[in-house]
Amino acid sequence: MNKVAKRTLWIAGIAALLLALSWFRGRPKEVMVTTPQKRDVIELVVASGTVNSIRRTAVGSESAGTVATIEVDEGDRVTAGQLLGQLTAGETDARLAQARAALRAADRNLTAEQATSSKIQQEIARLRPLARAGQVSKAELDRQIADEEIQSARVAAARAGLQQARAEVNRVAPEFDRREVRAPFAGLITRRLVDPGTPVNAAQTWFEISELGESEIEVETDENNLGKLRVGQAVIAVSPAYPATPLRGTVRQVGPFVDSERGVVLVKVTPESLPDFVLPNMTVDVSIEVRRSEGGLALPVSAVSLQARPPHVMAVANDGTVSLMPVTVEGRNPDWVAVAGIAASQQVLQEVSSARPGSEIRPVTTGDQAAAARRPGT
Repeated sequence: MNKVAKRTLWIAGIAALLLALSWFRGRPKEVMVTTPQKRDVIELVVASGTVNSIRRTAVGSESAGTVATIEVDEGDRVTAGQLLGQLTAGETDARLAQARAALRAADRNLTAEQATSSKIQQEIARLRPLARAGQVSKAELDRQIADEEIQSARVAAARAGLQQARAEVNRVAPEFDRREVRAPFAGLITRRLVDPGTPVNAAQTWFEISELGESEIEVETDENNLGKLRVGQAVIAVSPAYPATPLRGTVRQVGPFVDSERGVVLVKVTPESLPDFVLPNMTVDVSIEVRRSEGGLALPVSAVSLQARPPHVMAVANDGTVSLMPVTVEGRNPDWVAVAGIAASQQVLQEVSSARPGSEIRPVTTGDQAAAARRPGT
């Protein structure tokens, strides 16, 4: 082959290569697409919360003094009316014992005086018919009647003495009872603030008690979720320490105000029941079901522009042209978005930002990629 022929062949090869490169450059680029799928989509608001008792109270003695005994400790469960601790008795114990002894003596004295009065009355009843028959003198009957009048006065005095003794016991007994500290309701001792020998004032706090039977879960979530939250929504709370035992409940209250400094709103949840492992102030992970779409069409989150108003997808026509298509969002979770206003067969960009409206693409599906991977030499 002469030099001219070789040169001509070389130039033709370069021209063919440039033509091929130009053709490849002009071809639309391959872009992954997808179509809506039927699936359930549950939208959740996820946040951290704490288990709190609705009823919490501080208890202590009504009198000042020195702590004598402590019957419970922090973490103990108590019943309503259970003795928690008491003050030293001091003079009150002796005064109450003396008052009760006086009450017993007054009661015995009244019984004795009433017995004597009963005997005199029986004697008068015996002498009256005998005096009328002249078998005994009237003077003897008059002496018995006079004795009965005196005895009646003694009975009245004994009865007054009994009432006075009982009043003294009733006055001293409450002072004695105020030495004791008892649980106002069944619950859990969350704090103990005194020890035996501690001097205390009247109404000083000895213990703090939380009622476990009446508890709620308090959740703080971003105020942007406020429009989604409603009273009555279903809730699942999980303690990180007991992940296999979730707590179910419902939203009881939303708000009533927003913490503007932190941008959060308080949500209160009423649990259906509380397992024994739940303690006051326990941290739980809370999921609130705010919206549910069952059996509708759904797209991957990446395929929907959720921040746009209105939200949209990038629809792909039969000729590969991309266009913006508004859709209605009916629910979402971290992976899927339930949408309306789109056909089940409509192809859309899997990544909404992978092509611009008006551009032309070559749609590629996950199935196309899998088939290409199975071809020899791929």
